[in-house]
Amino acid sequence: MTPSLRGQRAGSAILLGLVTLVTAGALIAVTTWMKRDSVYLWQASESVRAAAELEIALLRHGRERRLLEVTGAAEHLRAMKEAEAQARFWLEQARGHVGGAHEAQLLEELRREVEVYFTWVRTGLEAPSQPRAPKAEPLRDIVERTKRLVDLNVTDARERMEEAQTWNRRANILGLVAVLGLLSGIGAVLWAERRFVYRPVAAIQKALVSFRLGTSWTPAPEIGAAELRDIARAFNEMVSRLERQREAQVSFLAGVAHDLRNPLQALKLAASGAESGRIPPERAQQRLAMVERQVERLGRMVDDLLDTTRIEAGQLKLHLGEHDLSELVREAVELHRPMSSRHVLELQVPDQPIPLCCDATRISQVLNNLLSNAIKYSPEGGPVRIRVVPAEDGYCVAVTDSGVGIPPSEKESIFEPFRRGSSTRGTIPGVGLGLAVARKILAAHGGALDVESEPGRGSTFYAKLPVTRQAPDSTPS
Repeated sequence: MTPSLRGQRAGSAILLGLVTLVTAGALIAVTTWMKRDSVYLWQASESVRAAAELEIALLRHGRERRLLEVTGAAEHLRAMKEAEAQARFWLEQARGHVGGAHEAQLLEELRREVEVYFTWVRTGLEAPSQPRAPKAEPLRDIVERTKRLVDLNVTDARERMEEAQTWNRRANILGLVAVLGLLSGIGAVLWAERRFVYRPVAAIQKALVSFRLGTSWTPAPEIGAAELRDIARAFNEMVSRLERQREAQVSFLAGVAHDLRNPLQALKLAASGAESGRIPPERAQQRLAMVERQVERLGRMVDDLLDTTRIEAGQLKLHLGEHDLSELVREAVELHRPMSSRHVLELQVPDQPIPLCCDATRISQVLNNLLSNAIKYSPEGGPVRIRVVPAEDGYCVAVTDSGVGIPPSEKESIFEPFRRGSSTRGTIPGVGLGLAVARKILAAHGGALDVESEPGRGSTFYAKLPVTRQAPDSTPS
């Protein structure tokens, strides 16, 4: 299933977001390990420094002690105390940078030995005549232990350094992988954009540029994202409708030319007869009646064309007033009774008036169109039933004939301008404007025009009109 533009963009964002999140998480983990190693390295360096300074302080203390024993000078005693204070200070510093249990144990043993050493020294200074402890010189062991502490921290620092270098190499590899992943993600997004957006847009643009009404055209390919496929489908349907409209207009021009030929020919014959001056009076009356009918027919055609033009331009104005729908229907029926001796017009309307806010001229135009069509499309004659019945929010005028009927595939197309039934296009005159105009007039009143029909069994047209609804775009009378 092809994704929509929104889905494709969301997928691209999710892909790049996942790559970014994974990369960021991996980099955070690497930097965390490297930070930990750098802290261990700093602690190891500080511990080494503290151990080295402790060793220096102890060696200085031992030197000053020996000088004090030889010379007895007070300055050596002060130097001993300073060295002892420094030794204790660096011992505390070393305890603050312990990096492991082994180092802590070694440092604790060193602290105890240092305390034993200082106690041994104080005992000798306070009671020089008394014999010393059996171990006469513990300083050598203490210095050895500080060297062991230094070696331990150096070894630990070396291991941490190697681990940091390992993580550094991993970070380099991870960075390269992240860059490749981002480039791959961007490439995938660009590929998806090209496939689902750019190529379909270019194809639609090509179809738009190459389209010329009346010439062969290539439909826009329905590819890419769902929105672009909908645009291409809508364009193809629009072009198909335009082509059908063009064909209908060509057919309309042909029909107009055909319908104009007979009235014009009749007018020409009447004019030529009048010029000769040899027409008997009775035939002159017939000629005048014929001319009147043909002029009326031409007037209806012109009126339909003008109405269609106004409707398409959105300039149809209604002059609304309070009228009786029953009376309008009766007038239309009485007007059409003399039209054909083979048709029987059966009227069924309520006895009470039906007040209707409408443009009486336009509603009469709709009724006349429906009745004339019922007679015209029932060439074999028969009953034409006109009923006015209540409907939802108003009333419905139903006009039923027993004529040729309408195929199911043409029930909507007959309401389009210049469209007529395929089975009667060449046998029954007309240009295909009446029903289109009638539906637009009813829609302007807030109503509707529908049809039910079966081929060969007649049709029923339903003109629905609301009683209380005010038409939107109207000019009250």
